[in-house]
Amino acid sequence: MKKILIITDNKPGHESIPYGIVDYFKKYDDIEVVKLNIVLRFGFMKFLLKSLLKKKFFLNNMSIRLIRIFYKFPTDINLSNIDLIISSGGNTSFINAMLAKLYKIPNVLCTYLRGLDNTLFDYVLTINPNDTYDNNLFFDLLPVRVSKDKDKISKFGEKLFLKDKSVWSILIGGSTKEYPFDDSEIIFIVQKILEKAKQENKNILFTTSRRTGLGLENKLLKLIGKYDNVLYSVFYNIKPERIMPLYLYNSDVVFVTEDSGAMITESIYAQKPTITIKKKQVDPKKRYKYNDYIDNLVNMNYIKSYSIDKMENLDIDKLNFQFYDISKNEENFSKIYNLMEE
Repeated sequence: MKKILIITDNKPGHESIPYGIVDYFKKYDDIEVVKLNIVLRFGFMKFLLKSLLKKKFFLNNMSIRLIRIFYKFPTDINLSNIDLIISSGGNTSFINAMLAKLYKIPNVLCTYLRGLDNTLFDYVLTINPNDTYDNNLFFDLLPVRVSKDKDKISKFGEKLFLKDKSVWSILIGGSTKEYPFDDSEIIFIVQKILEKAKQENKNILFTTSRRTGLGLENKLLKLIGKYDNVLYSVFYNIKPERIMPLYLYNSDVVFVTEDSGAMITESIYAQKPTITIKKKQVDPKKRYKYNDYIDNLVNMNYIKSYSIDKMENLDIDKLNFQFYDISKNEENFSKIYNLMEE
């Protein structure tokens, strides 16, 4: 039995990566998960922690009391006999490093370093093949958990009478630093997919995400209301629902705005034809590692990527996809697992 601490900020998409690793480890051994929900007390503290974690004095005088100055987390959490720490999401990286130092536990980070020293972690998972630290583990697709509760998935399909229907899912993210989208672009994307679905007699499952924003959701709500082929819709900032598995396993094709790495990854893991919709033009001066990640997924034929202005030419029936085999990352998983054996 191995005991793994998962540190989470409770943001959808972040939590699924550590659980994806844990799920794979279950082929090796029984796994007990201890989940630590954390909240960074103030936004400015990440800049302070980034500086402090470069100081040996700070690292050598670590304590739970010190960590609690920066983070809120349950007082009754039992951190004894932990074999491995895993976290994903920017705000979790600091406490990951601090707890690993305090308790001398091997640790893995599943997000960008964002200026932190790579030596604070035993392994850093990366989606960029050009990251060259000795402790980088390159994944062309990060592991995620896509819950496959067959009973819930089946009941959802039965409720909407999906058995004999052709279904498309539309998954909407929101603007990020790495991938800026204007509201008008998102609205245009949704409208074009809805129109195409109507023309081809397809039914729609629709969801936004936490990053979509309430203002944009209200505009999309009005747009969606004009189409009677939308069978189910979720507006996450109005009434959140975690429906990704229900959508994915009841869909024939998935459309995702290209900003949302988490939803793209989940769609690929669900073995669904995944079409990402990108901006008409990306400023080459503003390319980020994330753009390279998307390009790699396209090159591996896991997704098809279309710009907003090319959507009308999309002939889905002629597209071919390579479905993902997680076992290709066996060597990386073994390296992480072996941290618990040392």
